[in-house]
Amino acid sequence: MKFRFQKNNRGYSDLTFPFLRATIIGATKLLFRPRLVNPENMPTTGPCFLFGNHSNYFDPFLMNAWHSDDPTAGVMTREQFHKTLPALFMDSVGIVPTSKYVPEPTVIRSVMRMIDQRRMIVIFPEGGRRWDGRPKSLIESTLKLFYKMKIPVHPVQIHGAFLTWPRWADYPRYGICEIHFLKPLIPGDYTDYETFAHECREAINFDEYFPPETCYPRYAYQPAAGVERLLYRCPDTGINNGIYSPDGHHIFSRHTSLKYEMSPDSRLIDEHGDRHSLIELFDKMTKIPMFTDGDFVLREMQTGLFEVNRNHQLIELGQADITLYADQLTINGTYRKQSIPIEKLLYISIEQNHKVSITGEGFTYHFYCQHSSALQWQQYIHRLKSGEKAIKP
Repeated sequence: MKFRFQKNNRGYSDLTFPFLRATIIGATKLLFRPRLVNPENMPTTGPCFLFGNHSNYFDPFLMNAWHSDDPTAGVMTREQFHKTLPALFMDSVGIVPTSKYVPEPTVIRSVMRMIDQRRMIVIFPEGGRRWDGRPKSLIESTLKLFYKMKIPVHPVQIHGAFLTWPRWADYPRYGICEIHFLKPLIPGDYTDYETFAHECREAINFDEYFPPETCYPRYAYQPAAGVERLLYRCPDTGINNGIYSPDGHHIFSRHTSLKYEMSPDSRLIDEHGDRHSLIELFDKMTKIPMFTDGDFVLREMQTGLFEVNRNHQLIELGQADITLYADQLTINGTYRKQSIPIEKLLYISIEQNHKVSITGEGFTYHFYCQHSSALQWQQYIHRLKSGEKAIKP
């Protein structure tokens, strides 16, 4: 990125900040109708950290909805910086790129510069958006950063963002989000790190599938569209790609009599009108053992393969077959052929909702999931790394 907007001594552009407020924040308010709760706890300037639960692309903008005079800074997944215009505008307000779960000293230096500039710094310590609304483990290095910097840390609870646009869903629903600013945590008030970290975890330790009543969406366009990204197997048989939605409203199994209509708040309604939990169906599915398909566990054929080089540039490597075996992941493409032992896969993350990122010593690859679920790839790799065995169905 050669061209950059000129920034003031606070680290943001006086030209792009009002433009982004009018466009992105305006769209955020239109889509999610955020309501501010506990405004007395909302900081108006820094230096400080803000952190919250993370389920929705728009979470950073929901937290920014009322910061009309002093924009927040922060860190964002490097995936977004591979696109020229988003990278240009995010850089203009002081957002820096980071790789999920991968420690980067340059990011720490950027955060320290933001503190010197008296910025409010937004970081989501879960490291990625929730798939089922339930809390994820917080990244320990992020909590240690909060504690070490000794500036106020503001927990923010975002209610309604998960149901209003689930990560797996194709379309948003019509609902309301509530943004709860909690009392700040002051690292200096705690005698030890563990107590402080526990308070941070508890601040966002809640299930977004059950928000306040006012945050349940009432209307939706095809609420079931995309559900196969979450329910990537039939919950009754364990067969891959067993769930589908032909109309965006109903979900069926290709192998059993399973049939539900999905409501705007992601509940499942059976033929008798009784409501069921989508998350309970998801849990039932994930308890089924992994099955092998012949000699492999998962395969994505002729998919787009990319490599992130040492300069964090995204390099296209053409088409490739990606295959997950019980003991290794193989890449068989025109420009890259490689076998990677399971134990050498250090970090596995999901970009957007359809792209898998795998990182090992000296490499990071991205590939698209066109015929399978990115969530299934991530969960299966973790299960194999934990020692679980795949079995024949």
